[in-house]
Amino acid sequence: MTPGMNPRFILDENVVILAQQGQDEFGNTDPVYADLILQIIQICHTIVVDDILWDKYYRQLYSPGYRHPDLGPFLINLLRNTLSIHGKVDGIGHAAPILDDEGSIPSGSQDDTFLVRIAAETGAILVTTDGALRDDLASCGFMEKYDLKVVSPGQAFSLL
Repeated sequence: MTPGMNPRFILDENVVILAQQGQDEFGNTDPVYADLILQIIQICHTIVVDDILWDKYYRQLYSPGYRHPDLGPFLINLLRNTLSIHGKVDGIGHAAPILDDEGSIPSGSQDDTFLVRIAAETGAILVTTDGALRDDLASCGFMEKYDLKVVSPGQAFSLL
């Protein structure tokens, strides 16, 4: 990220699901992840997606099991409305390119290669509750090679 630029964030779909449910990663009632997303939107920051990630948001947030019991699919509606605000959501309309060496990502994190592709392509900060993903990317050298910044939701708050 260039000094003086506002950070751009990739939100792992689990962060978005937990925000929609009003829970933290341990299943406790907590609006912290919803607050994070709202602050990213309200402040001059951008949420970066590609078509694969957007489709995951859409499918999972409309799933009855991922809905807040009182609020329904409010978060996907908020994100869809945010699309109309210039510069708030970036990346709709394409899929991030496959990385030649993504096979070296440990098998436990292979299901998240689409997130790694977006981060490598855009330089945006990946926000995830998946500590194993962060460890796997460090162990296979991707953090350094692609200059990836992968943070927890709590760490993302400090970047706002």
